Amino acid sequence: MTVANQAFGTPPGKTRPLGVTILAILNALGGIMTLLGGVAAIGVTSTGIFASLGIIVGGFTIIIGLFQLIIAWGLWTGKKWAWFLALIFGILGVIFGILGLIGGGLTGIVSLLINAIIVYYLMRPEVKAFFGR
Repeated sequence: MTVANQAFGTPPGKTRPLGVTILAILNALGGIMTLLGGVAAIGVTSTGIFASLGIIVGGFTIIIGLFQLIIAWGLWTGKKWAWFLALIFGILGVIFGILGLIGGGLTGIVSLLINAIIVYYLMRPEVKAFFGR
């Protein structure tokens, strides 16, 4: 077991694949940015007629950010549930990418490609083995 495995919670005898490390880091960064967005939404709309809406949207956004951070930790540490959730969100991303293409948006192509690559990667035998699948 390496020092990095000890410090960051990777189970003994498991070597985290590089792609899983990248996915975990990107989820963590996304979670941090989402948290900041939620705090900003609450701060910007803390007074006035949109205060209630800002608190609701900001609170929901903060919850999503926390959820992303939990998934990032699960990916980093090789939790089975994190693999499953990442796969589900990847499949949903593919579906929304296809819907975006149908709607005529070019951003649908990017979303479709990125999420299709994530789904493909998560289904690789070595990645599934890391998560005990």
